[in-house]
Amino acid sequence: MHRHHTFEFACDATVKMLRRPATTIQLTAADVEQYEANRQRKLYEQQQAQAQKQASSQTTETSENTKDRPQASSAKSKKDRIMGGRGN
Repeated sequence: MHRHHTFEFACDATVKMLRRPATTIQLTAADVEQYEANRQRKLYEQQQAQAQKQASSQTTETSENTKDRPQASSAKSKKDRIMGGRGN
């Protein structure tokens, strides 16, 4: 058979817990200004990244449209050469 060991601990109610003073956080006006400046900077950077992404996608669309145009103009030039340069 297995024996279960029983341990008894004496609890002395007169022992006090060690306490540390409460932690306090102090913010100065300079801290708030720095936080606000960082927040504004991050917002500006986010807007710039978004604008750059939009400009990049517009450039891609424009370059795709431009790719079609030279083919049309070269086809028109070929037609003009064949038809005698009348422009129709």
